[in-house]
Amino acid sequence: MPMVTTQRADMSFCPGCSHGIVLEQIGAALERMGLQPDQVCLVSDIGCIGIADRYFSCHTFHGLHGRSLTYAEGIKRVRPDLMVIVLIGDGGCGIGTAHLVHSARRGVGIKVLVCNNFNFGMTGGQHSPTTPPHGCTPTTPDGVVDPPFDVCQTVMVNGASHVARCSAHDRACGEVIEAALRSPGFALLDLWELCVAYYVPTNKLSPPALVELSERLGLPFGLLRSIPRPAAERRGTQQAELCPRWSSAGTEEAPLKGDGRGSTLTPTVPLEGRRTAETEPCPTVERDAAAASEASERGRSLAWRGRTEICVAGSAGQRVRSAVGVIGEILVAGGVFTAQHDDFPITVRKGHSISNLIVSDAPIRYTGMDAPDVVVVLSEDGLRRLSGVSALKPSCLVVAERSLVLPPVSAEVRRFDLRAIGKVADKASAALVIITAALVYGEWIEPHTLLAAAEQCVSGRYAQENLRAIEAGCRLQLSNDATSAVTVPN
Repeated sequence: MPMVTTQRADMSFCPGCSHGIVLEQIGAALERMGLQPDQVCLVSDIGCIGIADRYFSCHTFHGLHGRSLTYAEGIKRVRPDLMVIVLIGDGGCGIGTAHLVHSARRGVGIKVLVCNNFNFGMTGGQHSPTTPPHGCTPTTPDGVVDPPFDVCQTVMVNGASHVARCSAHDRACGEVIEAALRSPGFALLDLWELCVAYYVPTNKLSPPALVELSERLGLPFGLLRSIPRPAAERRGTQQAELCPRWSSAGTEEAPLKGDGRGSTLTPTVPLEGRRTAETEPCPTVERDAAAASEASERGRSLAWRGRTEICVAGSAGQRVRSAVGVIGEILVAGGVFTAQHDDFPITVRKGHSISNLIVSDAPIRYTGMDAPDVVVVLSEDGLRRLSGVSALKPSCLVVAERSLVLPPVSAEVRRFDLRAIGKVADKASAALVIITAALVYGEWIEPHTLLAAAEQCVSGRYAQENLRAIEAGCRLQLSNDATSAVTVPN
């Protein structure tokens, strides 16, 4: 399976945006390294580059603005076997500067790729900490007067082991990315890009101009540091092991000296004497299997067997993600494991809205969806976005709006009338009604069991609306052809 699942032209970036180039190069580098999807975790946060997770087949995690490094550190410490890559923008680096500094200081082996296009592109092109002097933006119409934030020097002075800077349009960009991914310890790559929607039109920036800008600002392209500092994802609890002191010679403590361009440092605690992820298991992660299973069963109120992959495809405004989230919360409250992954063009606020839900009676180690068991299609937007509909397995249940023309499928197809939903529930809750109906029809869960669990955990502003939708879905009868309307028995 390719690491990048979508062609650049189909990505939800503005035409000409550099993000697509970077994603393709990351995917190619990972494939050259021979890594499988379950060996990689991509961590992102808010920003245009944050939507990159939908285009990768590996593990992904999406969090709050500027906080991606904290999530990545936690993942790497718990799963040191994973290649953990952080995709963050220049805005996220500014907002999360403290996290950037301390991640470099701690030296956990995450790889940080800063997609630096000199502005907050998702929110209208406002200036960011890296905007060059005289850069014209909506918030700096007369030009920026402050010096730019040097991301590379910031992490270098705090102990980063591998630091580089290059243009996303450089032919060697892929090689530079691969070198950062292969390096041990904390690595950061400052990737200069073009924001064609906002920054380029007002500042006349181009790929050759990026090189000139680098020289003018004294922020050179190339490898800036590469030292043999090992990764610090140790699992022990002793302070000396978690926070080793560093010196310039052997085990003798000495102040750090040098020109700041990459002096070789060695730990005062001999490497062979440390507890590492490779030599000793983590007691907080590798718990006794029998005890964990017993604890899980005690908290379980819902019966679920095996792994079920559910895909819901609709349009923006149909509350697809919210509906899947409600079902997921109910199942989690009942002791079932779930993982939700969404796909929607956040930059345009229209078009498709797809939400994937994985449900399992065991911990979910892989969040990719290879062979859905349930596919719910609510709109034409969602149908166009789906790929591989014709290749769905025969055991898959497809629940589609009756007006949609599906390609030939070997899977079981059931139909519903979206207009009829308004007679039994709030029309805005149609997605939740249909998802519930699909799960009940496929006998993944008993109606009374689902209703009882929902009444226990559904809360918030839309609690009553959601409960009515779930109740309607439990009573909904799906038709077996494209002409019949759904009915709700009294």
